[in-house]
Amino acid sequence: MGLNEVASDEMLALRLKKGHSDAFDELMSRYKGRLYAFICRYIADRDEAYDLLQESFITIYQKIDLYDQERQFSPWAFQITLNKCRDWGRKNTLRRLLPFSSFNRMEDDNNFLDNIVDPGANPELILIDKIELENLAKAVAKLPDKLKSPLIMCVLENMSQDECATILGVSRKTIETRIYRARKKLAEATN
Repeated sequence: MGLNEVASDEMLALRLKKGHSDAFDELMSRYKGRLYAFICRYIADRDEAYDLLQESFITIYQKIDLYDQERQFSPWAFQITLNKCRDWGRKNTLRRLLPFSSFNRMEDDNNFLDNIVDPGANPELILIDKIELENLAKAVAKLPDKLKSPLIMCVLENMSQDECATILGVSRKTIETRIYRARKKLAEATN
């Protein structure tokens, strides 16, 4: 077992600060799945999500000297990724109005919804599930950023409210309130 396999994320970040590129490889390995899933849920475009994931890792690598080793690495990495998602949203306002256009390509084997729906189910039920998931995803995409971010982080990414509060720079109670409001808006939108 190598050093990187037992090292904490914070230790790896410190090693990266000292110029050890193997530490970056390990951090990428640990975070690529979680960050990619977060980006996909935030912007709902797999191709763009992959590009944003790469941009996030480039920024993590370039800005590692700004990382405070007294804090956890995870919130810092997610904050960078969230900022990339927000920047993408600002740059692509028109595309943001229709972020689920990739869902309309049912022939795409790598469709985001195909990874969620049970492939062994009745084809009619699969279609109904996809439609329901697409409607829910569209409703999430329409939420204001202040409500969408904590909902995705806590409910879909299973982050704690404390972690989410750290990333967004607000109190735990604010996160709790925003998730409640997001769920309420989703219930109104999907009924």
